[in-house]
Amino acid sequence: MIRKTCACLMIAAFQLVFFTAWSQESDTASNTLKYFNKTELGVSFGIGSYPNNVSNGVTYKLKNDEIVATLQTVNGVMYNNRWLLGASIGVEKWKYGLFWPVYGYLGYNFKRTDNTFFANIYLGYGIGTRYARGVSGTISSIAQGSGAFALMIGVGYKMKVAQKLKFGYEIFYKYQALNASYENYYQKSDTSKLLSSTIDYKLGLHFAGFKLAIFFP
Repeated sequence: MIRKTCACLMIAAFQLVFFTAWSQESDTASNTLKYFNKTELGVSFGIGSYPNNVSNGVTYKLKNDEIVATLQTVNGVMYNNRWLLGASIGVEKWKYGLFWPVYGYLGYNFKRTDNTFFANIYLGYGIGTRYARGVSGTISSIAQGSGAFALMIGVGYKMKVAQKLKFGYEIFYKYQALNASYENYYQKSDTSKLLSSTIDYKLGLHFAGFKLAIFFP
């Protein structure tokens, strides 16, 4: 419930600011197309919980305690000092894993000036592994998971600090899907022995975070 609420709030904030800026368009600039680079360093924290194992029909849920440190760079083109389209590659060090995210990037500057609020969305794939580990107080450990679909939505502010250099900061929501598995534990009525079977499934992890970035030009 918490992770769904956070995701909805971030999406609603993105839409509100976007349409407000669109409706208040008043500045003028000639149509231009130019290259840009955005390099950013961020940290995000897991929010909510996710299902882990099933024992006799009861699903165990675990808190998402992942902490992710991210370094990534975006390269692309900017149209009219307003719209940005590009591709991003990076590396993410999770508390329990390592990922190499690859995204398509769409950004929007609320003003064409050097100092402006902005919003962006990343859509792509997190290539990597969330490692298996033991969990105290439960009957099993967390299985290893491989990366799948990933999404980030963020809003921030950037300011000019040099002739061709801008500095920015951003808050964001991130979703990372994992191809994982869990153990289904059960007992047959004719025996007291605990049996188990492995069930493959797709797991979605949710994060909230903060990034610092530099922009060229």
